[in-house]
Amino acid sequence: MRPIKLKTLVKPIIRRAIWNAKKKAVSQTLTPRCRKDGLPEFGRFTPAEIKRILLQAKSNIQELMPYFIDLDNIGNYMNEYGGLVDLAVYRALVKERIEPTYAMNLVGDMIWQTRMNANGLVPIYDPIRLKLAELRTKGPVAFLERRLRDGLKFPYSEPGYKAELYKDKDVYCMDFYSCAVHDFYKQFGEEEMKLFRRSWCTFDYSVAEILVEGGKYQREHTLSDGDEVCDMRWFIDKQPPV
Repeated sequence: MRPIKLKTLVKPIIRRAIWNAKKKAVSQTLTPRCRKDGLPEFGRFTPAEIKRILLQAKSNIQELMPYFIDLDNIGNYMNEYGGLVDLAVYRALVKERIEPTYAMNLVGDMIWQTRMNANGLVPIYDPIRLKLAELRTKGPVAFLERRLRDGLKFPYSEPGYKAELYKDKDVYCMDFYSCAVHDFYKQFGEEEMKLFRRSWCTFDYSVAEILVEGGKYQREHTLSDGDEVCDMRWFIDKQPPV
């Protein structure tokens, strides 16, 4: 009998943890929102509706699993499964007759709420890594570099991600040539890719602002637009806020 690999045991735990985190964020995101964007006369999401959406999302996860690329790298696996759950939630919202563009915005808010709840990418682990980065670096520029390099070790590492990090004057250039979540989404149609583009591909603009004081993010090209690279640019805006 072959010994069971540790990663084989860990993956079900990761799936369960991600679902529980997303489920909590769905409830937090939908509870104060209107069924139609900014139109309270159409009512707000009720507890019964949210429960129905979550049950449908859970069913959607099972339907999507045949498309899941079972990566052995734990960080890659975690990100891709998170993207799968986001698509499952989106489809559940659309089935509940939520307008697709609004549903995409809700999923984007849910993803951000999940990160806020975890105080980073991964509960416990990322806050500890944040503290270690603060202790090991002096000044915001060095701190920004440390956080970006840490990210390329986990979870944005090979084989699911291929990236290059280099510095150009005061800007850290992070070029991604492949992305595990993008590889999952590109198996579907333009609607799914639009969801990915409007949620995962806009995530870093907000991340930069909370990553370090004055943090900013820019990008001209992205894989989800059919480009060959996500040319991420991270820097610190030294101008005082207006």
